[in-house]
This record gives sequence, C-alpha cells and structure tokens, in this order.
Amino acid sequence: MKRELENLFELNVSQAKLKRATGLALLKLEGSFLDDYNKLEAFGQELRQSNPGTDVVINISRSALEKVGLEKWAETIDCVDGIFLKGRYKGQMLVALAQDSMNQFYPIAWAVVDKETSMTWTWFFQCLKLSLEQKDGLGVTFISDMQKGLIDAVKNTFPESHHRFCVRHIEANWQKKWRSGQMKKLMWWCTWSTYEEEFKDQLRKLGELSKEDNYSAAKDLLHFPPQAWCRAYLDTRCKNMMVDNNFTESFNSWILQARSMPIIKMLEEIRIKVMNFLVKNEDEIRKWRDDFSPQAVKLSNDYRAITHYCKVEFNGDFGYEISEGDDRHIVDLSQKRCTCRVWQLSGIPCPHAIKAMLYDKGEAEDDIHWFDSKEAYSLTYKNKLQPVRGQQFWKITEAQDSGQA
Repeated sequence: MKRELENLFELNVSQAKLKRATGLALLKLEGSFLDDYNKLEAFGQELRQSNPGTDVVINISRSALEKVGLEKWAETIDCVDGIFLKGRYKGQMLVALAQDSMNQFYPIAWAVVDKETSMTWTWFFQCLKLSLEQKDGLGVTFISDMQKGLIDAVKNTFPESHHRFCVRHIEANWQKKWRSGQMKKLMWWCTWSTYEEEFKDQLRKLGELSKEDNYSAAKDLLHFPPQAWCRAYLDTRCKNMMVDNNFTESFNSWILQARSMPIIKMLEEIRIKVMNFLVKNEDEIRKWRDDFSPQAVKLSNDYRAITHYCKVEFNGDFGYEISEGDDRHIVDLSQKRCTCRVWQLSGIPCPHAIKAMLYDKGEAEDDIHWFDSKEAYSLTYKNKLQPVRGQQFWKITEAQDSGQA
C-alpha cells in the first residue's frame, strides 16, 4: 500500500495510518457480508415473486446458514457435489447438476450450508425431492464422490434411485497403493466394460499384474462395489454412460469469482450467469443440421465406420448374429438390444446394431433415443430464469437494514 501510494499519488503515509486504513477496509468488508445475511429473506421473497415455480428455502441459525434455488427441471442423471466457498464466513455450496444431450452441465439446484454432513445433504435432497416432485427417485440416477453423509442421504431420500460413484474418486483412493501406469489403464478398461464377461476379463488382466501380491490390485478394486462404477452393471434406464462427475469441476471453475463474494452478491452472480447460460445454450440448436444432437450424430457415424469390420448372420426372425473380429454379439432390433449393452446404456445404436439395421435396410438415426433429439434439447432450455428487481424494490424491514435481524 505504501509503495502504491508513493507511486500513484506521491504521498508518504505512515505505517500507523496504513494499519488503520486496512482495519477500516476489513471492517467495511465484514459489514457487507453481515448485511447480506440480514437481507436474505427479502432477497428470497423477491426471487419467489419474480420466478414463480422456483423454490427458495432459507434457514438461518447459529449452527447453519443455508440458501437454495431450485429449478423445476429434471434429467436422466444428476451429478451432486460440495464446493468450498472463499468468503468471509466460508461454508460450502451443495450443487445438483444434470447433463444435456450435448454433454453440458445444467444447474438444477444450489445451496449454501455451513459444512457437508449427512444432515445438510439430507435437507438438500429433501428440498430437491419436493421441487422436482419426485417420490422415491424411481428413474433418477445420481453420480457423486463416496462421501458417506451424501451416500446415506441419497439412499434415505431417494430409495428407488440409482447411485453411481465417480471413478476418478475411486482411482485416487485405489492409486494410493497401485501406481503403475499399466494398472491404471486396466482399471479404466474395467470401468468402461459394458458387459460382465468383458469386465471379468479386464479384471483378470489387472490381477495378473499383481500376481506376486496375491492378485491384490484386482481385489482392492473390488472393495468398491462395481455395480456403482462399472458400465457392465449400470442401469440402462438412464441413457448416459458417464462414470465420473468431472463437470462439477467445470461448474466450480464457472463460479470461481462468485465464491468469494458476500452471500447475496454470490447468489445474484450465479443467477445471472445461469440466466445467460440458458439463453446461450438454447441458441446452440440453430447450428444443428440433423434432428439429433451433433454429439449423438458424430458417435453414430463413428460406430457406422466400425461396421465395415463386422459380419452379420440373420436367423430370419428377430435375431442377428454380429461378428467383430473374435467377438460375437446378438442383436434384437425389435427390443433395441445388443449383448454388448452399448445401445441400452447410451440410447445410440452400437456398431453391431447398425450392422443389423443396414442388413435390414434401416437407418441407425431412426433408433437414437429421444433424449438426444432436437425436441428434447428444446424442452430442456424452454424454461427461463426471469429478471429480478434491484434492492430498492425488496421488502427490507428496518431491523434488517440496520443489521439487527
């Protein structure tokens, strides 16, 4: 401060004055943080009024400071995580994000709590349950780290939902003992296996690398239930093969500056970013050349290229026997199924299915799941966040304005 004052204003200020100025600045900043908490209820009421259908829940006490904004929107997979705040009073933000057919995150809900616990996660999921009008979570898939409080909260609040574990979190724990690059590669091949026989084959290869340690690398990996992280065991109702929650890190970076602000300024910054985000993503559909998302069309074209290496045999009924090198799979077009399970998991016909369709003189795009359609994407971004008036319109009581609330 002393150097900048000398360079910019040619002022020579004493150390004592600089300390007093610093103290006044910190006091002003701290007051801003306190003022925001005092005005939370007025802010929440304005949000309710300007955005009907948005749930705003506020509960302030000595043990918890909480705020949530929930949008009336749900998708096939919800990624949940906790993010550390950097403001004067710290705390954490709990977030629930969905994924659209362009593999972009879609913010559903966000909440500020004192810390991540089973109690705060349960509260968050109960709010989510009411807002999305979910009963027991049937048809909903969550993906998260393996934080015990979070896992228990999902299980208790959404007992019928499916819960996947982020493989990168599993990898970080597993690699504390097994650091070989080849082992890491095989661990991911285990994760990406889409049917049980393939998973067991990759697991066997992993075990062979640690044979001298009694196959411990494979055994240690199985400490994490594969039903929650291996594609071979994932539920096929959710048309999404995602096995990590990396886009919470994208959201984390996206709100990086906001995380250091007082609570209302932070929530306002996030609200405006989401409002602009919805408009921007909706405009993306104008670039689509097909009735399905560019991501789905590209993957379908890649699969079509693989069909050149496949051979088809047809039984004259519904069964197609597709050979790809040493692998052979059965496709049932009437059930939209292949024994490799890629079609069921992703909603996009696998190379074996496409080979059978071409033999049957059909088109692969006709059987891409509706989730990847232009219609579904348009519905995703149909609802918007509405503008919110400034503080002069908020119903702030005298006690709140004076900081006594």
